[in-house]
Amino acid sequence: MSKKIAIVGAGVGGLAAAARLAHDGCDVEVFEKLPACGGRNNLLEESGFRIDMGPSFVMMPDFFEEVFSYCGKSISDYLDLRVIDPSYKIVYPGGQSLTVYRDSGRTKEELERIEPGSSAGFDAFIKETSRIYGLVRPLLYKCLTPNALVDPFYWGLSGKIHLFESYWKLARKYFRSEELCYAFTFEAMFMGVSPFQAPAFYSVISYADHVQKIAHSMGGMYRIPLALERLAKEFGAKFNYNCPVESISGAGPAVVLGLPGKRIEADCAVVNADYAYAQSDLLGRRIPNFRYSCSTYLIYLGLKKKLDGLAHHNLFFSRDLKKNMDQIFRDKIVPQDPSFYAHVPTVTDGSLAPSGKDILYLLIPVPNLQNFKGDFSEHEEGIRKQVFERINDFCGCDLEKLIEIERRFYPRDFTGRYNIKYGATFGLAHNLGQSAFFRPANFDPRIRNLYYVGASTQPGGGLPVVIAGSRIVADLIRQGK
Repeated sequence: MSKKIAIVGAGVGGLAAAARLAHDGCDVEVFEKLPACGGRNNLLEESGFRIDMGPSFVMMPDFFEEVFSYCGKSISDYLDLRVIDPSYKIVYPGGQSLTVYRDSGRTKEELERIEPGSSAGFDAFIKETSRIYGLVRPLLYKCLTPNALVDPFYWGLSGKIHLFESYWKLARKYFRSEELCYAFTFEAMFMGVSPFQAPAFYSVISYADHVQKIAHSMGGMYRIPLALERLAKEFGAKFNYNCPVESISGAGPAVVLGLPGKRIEADCAVVNADYAYAQSDLLGRRIPNFRYSCSTYLIYLGLKKKLDGLAHHNLFFSRDLKKNMDQIFRDKIVPQDPSFYAHVPTVTDGSLAPSGKDILYLLIPVPNLQNFKGDFSEHEEGIRKQVFERINDFCGCDLEKLIEIERRFYPRDFTGRYNIKYGATFGLAHNLGQSAFFRPANFDPRIRNLYYVGASTQPGGGLPVVIAGSRIVADLIRQGK
């Protein structure tokens, strides 16, 4: 008799878990409060523009391929992932820019313009991050608990992956200028943490950027959750949308979900809701003193015509990045001079907008709402103005005049729409105390047959890593652990 599996949430982690478990012969049913799949990997459609609202990078493509091969399928039958070139552009204050290319030789020419002699540092940095990646990658498919720390293997590994060193400190060994140190550590901000706090082993993201390269899902990032939903349905998984789960409890070996007007029992449940929200609101538990990631202020624009000068991915750095990050993560105030990310997917994929038009997605890191000092609504127009001015100066345009449609997404919307505690966009912060052995495990310590997948659980955040987490959960359920 197959196991009855209930999955709470149809984000990428829940979808990947549903596909794996349905393939394994389980009776899988998914419950999602929103009207469609995807979670934070969602879609805004208006006036012919198809704007991805969440993740925008495809990195570590082997993790995406693995979930399809697990199910005996070829990813190419579901997704068209294409490596982009250039990978991204970094814009420094004053207008100087650095372009990272698919060809590392061209990238090193760019680095030499900013810091003569840095190409040797680049080679050494990539060699070291490649070594770290080889050690860390297998761990991304394991559920680690503090009990494992007694294993001498992990004690030996801690030194090899620079466990007690920061991402910033590692980069500082290879580059003299702050400009390049930030260029090789900015990825930490997209895990919702400062590079001064993120452990050095997160430099595997730099390895992925420069060695595995960055891809785009043709037709938009929303094709990824749609592909996983299709994969799960092909093996019989059932989906219930507009169906919020209101409570979770244990009843002997069964797990009970409280739905509007009814309760259902399952042999196992997999929770893809935000971990902190699930603990407090669904399980009625007191939340530990977690550290949360930053939030983000998002501006989605459909432009009347093409915008010159920007790549597919663009990072605009603050004049004082250290101060910028301190204001977000330490002081909990809106940054006075924000850094931001500008996504122009129509550079690569013209299908996302009407002919001759562009999409511009702006992401500005801001504090989460826990102990936030102030009212965000008092700052949103000022931030928007600063961001627009930076783009106008770099591109030589008047962005305001190019706007055909504009929609905004605020920190409070992450709480209201996605049930993200404190509007912390990336879930729990990826600091040392909440990484690896110390990040919430993929199984519940008190309710048997209750499991977790998502950005705030092991192995961590980001689409490929969350997909790896779905493999951990499938393995645990299959093994009866």
